Amino acid sequence: MILGIDFDNTLVQYDEIFFKVALEKNIIPSSLDKRKSAVRDYLNNRGQQDLFTTLQGEIYGKRILEAHASKDALFTLKQLKNEGIDIKIISHKSKYPLMGVNYDLHEAAMSWLEKNLYFSNDGLNLKKDNVFFNTSKSKKIEKIISLGCQYFVDDLPEILNLLPSNIKRILYYPYENKTKNPFLIMSNWKQLPNLITNI
Repeated sequence: MILGIDFDNTLVQYDEIFFKVALEKNIIPSSLDKRKSAVRDYLNNRGQQDLFTTLQGEIYGKRILEAHASKDALFTLKQLKNEGIDIKIISHKSKYPLMGVNYDLHEAAMSWLEKNLYFSNDGLNLKKDNVFFNTSKSKKIEKIISLGCQYFVDDLPEILNLLPSNIKRILYYPYENKTKNPFLIMSNWKQLPNLITNI
């Protein structure tokens, strides 16, 4: 069985670091919700889309090691890997930011995975050639299909919508308010084994 997992906002959580860095730069009020989407919407609604894009490049590059891992993700994936499930990390990620300093975002993401024990014998012990960063959404979809993923976990419904129906699609949505969509919902990582075995 092959399980594909998205990276950004799925394995790694940016909510707190986006709020922290935006506050450091004094570009948001401290009363704002501590969510990446709240920072994005606040800046976009004020016509400061470029500022958000630059901020995102800095966080995905220089500051990524400060971003938290999704709770219980590593624990759950170790459990599934021990049961023989083949795990692939497949992400849509540009090589460099669209604006701002020219950080290598692929290298930064690999450093985050290394720091968070994804390649360690004490952690997931995933081979680095099971990580795929794709520079476009279409290439990500092609990679998911070509690798033969039977399940895919992503935080974006728009990505899951592009996958063929023979791939079981799981939406990672860790927030309280419920979202309506045709996918299986995973609000926390400990639910994943049951979602897979009950399909």
